[in-house]
Amino acid sequence: MASLRSQLERLVALRETFGAPAAREKLRLLRDLEHKSLGRAADVERLHEMLCFLRAWPDNPQLLKTVNRMLKDFSTRADLYRFAGRLENTGIAGTDIRFPFYLVTAEWLAERCGDALHIDWKRFDNVERLSGMLESVALFSERGALRQFLLDTPDWVERMRADDETGAAFLVRRLAALDDATALRDSVYDELDVPFHLLSSDTTPARTHEYLRPSAIRYQRRDIERSAVDLRQAATRRLRFEDVSGRRAIRLVDLAKSVMVARSRDLDAFAYANAKDVMRVECRKGIELVLIGILPARRYLLECEYGYLMFKNGVVAGYGTGTGLFGSCQVAFNLFPTFRGAETTELYESVLATFHRLFDADTFSVDSYQIGADNEEAIDSGAWWFYARMGFRPRDPAAIKLADAELRKAKTKGYRSSKDTLRELANYPLYFSLARKRQDVLPNVCTDTLSLGVLDYVSKRFGSRREEGARRCAQELATALGVDSISNWPADEQLMWQRLSPVIAAITDVRDWPKEDRAALVDVIRTKGGVHEKDYVALFDAHKRLRRAVAAFANKVAM
Repeated sequence: MASLRSQLERLVALRETFGAPAAREKLRLLRDLEHKSLGRAADVERLHEMLCFLRAWPDNPQLLKTVNRMLKDFSTRADLYRFAGRLENTGIAGTDIRFPFYLVTAEWLAERCGDALHIDWKRFDNVERLSGMLESVALFSERGALRQFLLDTPDWVERMRADDETGAAFLVRRLAALDDATALRDSVYDELDVPFHLLSSDTTPARTHEYLRPSAIRYQRRDIERSAVDLRQAATRRLRFEDVSGRRAIRLVDLAKSVMVARSRDLDAFAYANAKDVMRVECRKGIELVLIGILPARRYLLECEYGYLMFKNGVVAGYGTGTGLFGSCQVAFNLFPTFRGAETTELYESVLATFHRLFDADTFSVDSYQIGADNEEAIDSGAWWFYARMGFRPRDPAAIKLADAELRKAKTKGYRSSKDTLRELANYPLYFSLARKRQDVLPNVCTDTLSLGVLDYVSKRFGSRREEGARRCAQELATALGVDSISNWPADEQLMWQRLSPVIAAITDVRDWPKEDRAALVDVIRTKGGVHEKDYVALFDAHKRLRRAVAAFANKVAM
C-alpha cells in the first residue's frame, strides 16, 4: 500500500510537468495503478481527479487512451467499491448522491433515472409538514382515507406510488402537477426541503463521464505558460460561435444539468435551461464554452442571463453565468478544484471575451459573493486577488482606499492579506472597463430597486386589485404604442407584455415619445420573450431613451 501511495504521490507531483520524459513516467505510473487497489478513500479520489486532469491536459495520444480507459472502468475498481460509502457526494461514477434538489431538477432526475431516485427519509426534517400536504396531492375521492386511517407519511407515499415509480418520483410528479401558481408551488416545495438519495446507476450523473467531443485534441507538449494577463487584448480575441439545435442542444442541456447534480448543486440557468437557445463557442488552446439561455417564463425582469460550461479538450472544467444589460456584464466564474492553477486566467479570459462578444459589453463586474461575501471558500482561495491581479477594482470610495493599501502592501515580499481584510474587501463588487468609466452599468443600476419602484406604483394605483391593475397597464401600453392586439403573438411574447407593462407605466409616459421610439419599444418587449434572449439585449441597449428612463427611475427609488 505504501508503494502504491508513493506512486500516486509521484503522479500528482507530475501534474503540471510536461515533455517526453514526464509523459513516459506518467504512463508507467498509470499502468501500475490501473488494476491495483489503493488503501484509502482519499487516495481513490485523488487518482480520479488526476485522471480527469490528465484528460483535460493530455501529454500524447497514448497517455490519453490510457486515461480514457481508466475513467471508463473506474466504477468497477475494487477500491472504489470498498470505499463507495465514504465517497458519497463526490460525483465519482459508482457512488451515491444526497442532496435537496430543485423541484425541476428532481423532475428531470425522475424521468432520467427514476429507479435510482429515493427520498432520504432519515434526513427528512419536515415529514410532518409533508403529512399535512398529502391531501393536496391526492384526488378528492382519496382524501377521506388520508383523514381516517393512521399511517406514517412514508407508508402513505409508498401506498400511493405506482409499481413502476419510486416514492420520490411519485412525490415530485404530484407536487409538479399542483394547479397553484408556479411561484407558490415552488415556495411550498422549498419549505419542504426534501432530501433525496440518488443511488449509483448507469444513468446517474457522474463527473467521471462528463465529456464533450472536441473538434481536435490540444496535446500539452511543454509546461503550461503563465503569461501576464491582458484583459483588453483578450476581449478582442477571435472566437467562433455556433448555434446548436435539436437533439444536440438537448444533449448539451442534459450535460449541464448532470454537471450540477454530480456536484450536489443546482443553478437556475441550467435547471430552467432553454434547449432552443444553445451555442458552442470555440476559443483557443483547446478551450470551448457552451452557452445556454433560460426559458422565457423564468427570465429576469430586465437583465439577460446565460449559463455556461467551460471545457478543456472536451472535459468540463467549470461553469458560471453571464448577466448582461446596459452594455455591461456581471460574470460569475466557478472553476472546479481539480483544474485550478493550470490555466485559470486563460479560461477566465475566454469567458470574458465570450460575453464581450455576446452582449457587446465594455464593462464587467464581479459580485460580492464571488469574492468572499458569505463565501468562505472564496476567502480561503484569495478570490479577491485573482480579480485584482487582472485589473478589477472597486468603485466605492472606502473600498478603493482599502484596495489601494493592500496593493501597496503586496509589493512587500511574502505579504499575504489577512482573512479579515479579504472579508472587508468582499463587501464591494469589482469592475473592469474596456472603455470610459460609466455609472449606468450592472450592478450600479439595480433592477431590484427598480422593482421596488414598480411595487410602489402598483400599490398606490391598484392596491389589492393587482391582477386588474396588470390588465389595465397592458391595455394602456397597447393604446400608447399603437398596438391593436397581442392575441396573435406567441405566448412568451404575450407573457413579457404582461410583465413589462407595469414597469413601463411606472417609469415614464411613453405617449410623449417619438413614433420611432414607441415602435422600437414594442420590438424590445417582444424580443424579451423571443427564442434568443441575447437579441433582446441588443435592442434594449440600442434604445437610448428607454435605457436612460430605466436607469433614472432605478436611481431615484427610495427604500
